[in-house]
Amino acid sequence: MTKLMIELRRSPRLLLERDGHPGPGPGRLAVVLARAGVGKTPLLVSVGVDALLSGQRVLHVSLERTVDKIRSWYDDLLMEMLRRERKLEHWSALQLHMERRRHIHTYVGRSFSVDRLRQALDLLREAMEFVPEVIILDRVEYTELDAPLVARLRQLASELQAELWMACRTHRDGPQAQPGHLPPPADAFEEHVDVAFRLETQEAKVRLQVLKDQGQVVDKDLNILLDPQTLLLTTGVGRRR
Repeated sequence: MTKLMIELRRSPRLLLERDGHPGPGPGRLAVVLARAGVGKTPLLVSVGVDALLSGQRVLHVSLERTVDKIRSWYDDLLMEMLRRERKLEHWSALQLHMERRRHIHTYVGRSFSVDRLRQALDLLREAMEFVPEVIILDRVEYTELDAPLVARLRQLASELQAELWMACRTHRDGPQAQPGHLPPPADAFEEHVDVAFRLETQEAKVRLQVLKDQGQVVDKDLNILLDPQTLLLTTGVGRRR
């Protein structure tokens, strides 16, 4: 089963692996930038599935979607991954593995704040002995993303030694990125971002670019196309060295 879990991994997190760690690293913030409808949420779900396949504990926080909706995305992605590998007989065991190591928390009908997220994390630790190693913030781009908020989120991740992922919506007709900076509106909080990806559509496919890595704005096109259905790396794309 462990071998199969390793073989199934196709998330862009593979590009960030260093020193044996399956992602950008504890306490680090990764941001996915894209225009509306390109696939920010599916990519975040693929990151969550990848972390679970790596044996990590995942907290998926959604500001706008229900627990059932998020859970169905995880289940559907796992099903599609197993279908393509012709390993559907392992569905039940892997789905149970994900359920045991993942918690979904939603703010539908409630306002989001870092303090409320901290309270939820405290409750998970005290009531369920659940401390996440990867935190995914889904739809947080619809709040007022600014430097103080992002700084507090990254500080919280640092305290937990958890990897933090979130999305930021860019605009086709908005101001362009200045040399050496992330595109607006992410430039307003780029000092708190460790890793940044950009998703762009290209002839019905999705291209992945690395905008920031190891604290440096690099704006590097790795010529990587993602599966437009799953937002996973195509077969044959290796890990970064």
